[in-house]
Amino acid sequence: MVKCPYCGYEGQFKVHKKWRFRFYDVERLECPKCGGVFNHYYGVSPGGKRSEYVIRVKPRVASAGHK
Repeated sequence: MVKCPYCGYEGQFKVHKKWRFRFYDVERLECPKCGGVFNHYYGVSPGGKRSEYVIRVKPRVASAGHK
């Protein structure tokens, strides 16, 4: 289960794009709760080790009137 790196939300995310990077499948996701955009990498290395991680791409959108 993927977790938003900005607010901790776990659930359904909006998928913007999918691609392959070396042995990883990558999805660019947007959190419906906070609006944060991040990449989710997951795959199995040639050595058989499973790995999964998240990289922040764009900070969540600030609410109107807040800084």
